Amino acid sequence: MFALIALALFWHGDLNAVVLAVAIVIGLCEAVSEPALLVIAPRILPGKDPASGTRSEEDEEAEEHRITAAYGLLEGMRNTSGIVGPTLAAALIALLSPSAGALAAAVTFGLSAAATRWAGGRYAAQSAAPEAGKSTEGSQELAGGQTGEPAGELAGPEQRKEAEEQEPEEPLLRSALGGLAVLWRVRWLRYVQLLAVVHVLFAVGPWMVALPVLIIERGHSATVYALVLGSFAAGTVLGAFLGGRIRGSRRGLYALGLLGLFGLTALAPVLTESVLLLTAAFVVGGIGQQAFDVVKMAGLRREVPDRLHGRAFSADFFFSFASLPLGQLLGAALLRFLDAESIMLWAGVLVLVTTALTMLSPDTRRFGSAQRKPQTQTQTQSAEAISAERAEDVRTR
Repeated sequence: MFALIALALFWHGDLNAVVLAVAIVIGLCEAVSEPALLVIAPRILPGKDPASGTRSEEDEEAEEHRITAAYGLLEGMRNTSGIVGPTLAAALIALLSPSAGALAAAVTFGLSAAATRWAGGRYAAQSAAPEAGKSTEGSQELAGGQTGEPAGELAGPEQRKEAEEQEPEEPLLRSALGGLAVLWRVRWLRYVQLLAVVHVLFAVGPWMVALPVLIIERGHSATVYALVLGSFAAGTVLGAFLGGRIRGSRRGLYALGLLGLFGLTALAPVLTESVLLLTAAFVVGGIGQQAFDVVKMAGLRREVPDRLHGRAFSADFFFSFASLPLGQLLGAALLRFLDAESIMLWAGVLVLVTTALTMLSPDTRRFGSAQRKPQTQTQTQSAEAISAERAEDVRTR
């Protein structure tokens, strides 16, 4: 928000250091806020109280459906705003001035930050009440002569604070590497992240560079380029809502099949010169790509423990976007030796082949490590006992 205010006050219409600095700041802020939003959004959904007892398989399945639908709605709203927002911004700048547009964007970012902060506060308030109740129950058990230590979750605020103070603050680099390790330990997440790097670095990046060159070489105007990109964005809106409906033991297979549609989109400029068919192909590619992302995000949240969600989503964001500049540089270098049509052909074939190979893993076909079973009461008590021992060990040290 403050970067955009600075842009409105000090920018005079030239591509200078101010514009580049604002772009870097906004990119950094998005890289931080995107994983945080993915962590917060599902936590404010209504669901079964964890303190009410063991969770059945039906409870877990219902929660999974809610979370997947929430991610689909979130991505659908984001993609809709990605289409409507630039249009309104262009009209605002045309009617007023670029500075007015920057100020309007600053206000929008401020409102967005306030809304996200409110959602986080709501989650904190909801989670504080059950924790307070658990602490009270633990104190009552000790007062009644019960033997043994309360579980880590049942420890009082002072005990939790003492335990947290004993734990050293983790360095930022180690925390980031920890996020990568979380994804690497889960087999299907490891395969999916490797697939993302291969696609972005060797297919999507070069494809993005070659696409406008191929369109211009065929005598089309920049309007056609804008049309196909807008079609892809429109497809992502539909894909987000579709991804929110994909469930069941074969969700990974369906998601990867939809992702493979992007390979056909990459091949479309090579196979046809019809603007109508090209537009349709880009709509289909947007649907497949976004549906895959929604199902993947829901699966990541399901597989990774709650306390590691922030690291895992940050690492996923890194895998998805960090390779893109390198891929675009690779595309620019390839244009010195290959024509744009050959690059597009290579990108499409690579996406189709690598996506099909990823489907060979059973874990990846279901986006799950194994068929999970609901915990029994004995398993729950055992887990609480282990937590109690760990809490006591921390206090002793």
